[in-house]
Amino acid sequence: MRFVVEMEYGEDGVHGLVTREDSDRAEPFHGWLDLLRVLEGPHSRGNPLDVP
Repeated sequence: MRFVVEMEYGEDGVHGLVTREDSDRAEPFHGWLDLLRVLEGPHSRGNPLDVP
């Protein structure tokens, strides 16, 4: 999967938008950990780390 990541880095940290190649809707993120969350794929069914 490909992503378009538009980010800015300033005094308050990193923030921006991520658009997946199969979507026309951008998701905002605020901070490095939030960026990683946005880049993660959807959880697969049956994954013990998934929370219902």
